Amino acid sequence: MKKFLSLVAVFVVSFSSLHASDNDYGISVNGGRSNHIDIYRIGIQKPFNASVYDFESVTLHGFHEVGLNYWVGERNNVHAISYSPIFKLLFNSFQANEYQPYIDFGIGVALVSDTKIDNRNLSSAFLFEDRISVGISKDAWDFYIRYMHYSNAGIQSPNEGIDIVLAGINYNF
Repeated sequence: MKKFLSLVAVFVVSFSSLHASDNDYGISVNGGRSNHIDIYRIGIQKPFNASVYDFESVTLHGFHEVGLNYWVGERNNVHAISYSPIFKLLFNSFQANEYQPYIDFGIGVALVSDTKIDNRNLSSAFLFEDRISVGISKDAWDFYIRYMHYSNAGIQSPNEGIDIVLAGINYNF
């Protein structure tokens, strides 16, 4: 755990100091639980260059996210790194007092350090990362609840994926 947290700290400090002047990066921190597995996750985001879709009532933005994951099981732990393009649907007509609700969703890829965690057999170090979040934004902050699913999509058997519910916070700088 200490090695993982050290790696995360170095990653965040390096990334933020290199790009702080761009003023359009984000960092997310979230945690959750799946059965008896604790999940900790940190992500770095870079928005797409332009809005994907922009109407009066809704706006669809997108961003790239690189995530570092640490899964703590009862018998073993797993590290993972992931990449996902994410689409964020903002509901402009529901905005009140600078609070804006949104939904985000995406499908990406992940590499895990071990194909087994506790009694789950993921069978492959290469996994797909599916997600959907419901949240609210205010200024540079986002607060959300997220559902994530990791599995190998049937590339190898058995395909015992992992489902995760996370709570998180995101800050855009």
